[in-house]
Amino acid sequence: MSAEAFQDSSALMKRAAFQALAIGVVAVILYMFCVEPSQTSLQKAQAERTSLDDQRNRMVRDLKDAGNVEERLKAIKAESKVYMDGLLKPSHESYYWPSAKQLLAPLADDSGVSIVNYGQLTDRRLPLPVPLSPQLYTRQPIRMTCTGSYAAIVSFILRVEKKLPLVALEALSIKPQKEQPDIQTANIILEWPIKGENTADTAKGGVKK
Repeated sequence: MSAEAFQDSSALMKRAAFQALAIGVVAVILYMFCVEPSQTSLQKAQAERTSLDDQRNRMVRDLKDAGNVEERLKAIKAESKVYMDGLLKPSHESYYWPSAKQLLAPLADDSGVSIVNYGQLTDRRLPLPVPLSPQLYTRQPIRMTCTGSYAAIVSFILRVEKKLPLVALEALSIKPQKEQPDIQTANIILEWPIKGENTADTAKGGVKK
């Protein structure tokens, strides 16, 4: 091989090496300034999307839970209404029997029982470990006399237990009437839990004919 051919071959090899080096440099530059940032941006975008999906899922769960809570509150409110509607409300001078009459009269009518009078006995304070002044927690006995058949009186008591779950039967006595053996006279004492102001004891007697 002549010297000129050797020189040409050497020049070609140098140019090829230079071109390869240039291509490598360009590839590194493209990777550093184009490919790598794109991958980083893509990973960041994927992370943001995952975060947004998690937030959306949490919001969906929260909304669902809120709906469930609302439904539970409605159910609790409906259940508590039975108890709230059956509470005694005091009238003038802390008399509770008018409120009891208002609650019991419809149940008596539905049972075929006639309540001839109502009376209010002395309330009974509930023993509490810590006094809760100025609130007073007691049980208020209401006495009544009613007439009707034995079945009607039993039906009346069962209706009271069902419609007024806070009421407790304290005493019951049934006697037949001499003039009408099929008609019974019942003396009933029912107790309601009440809450009121912790004031001085007052007489709570009195009978409504």
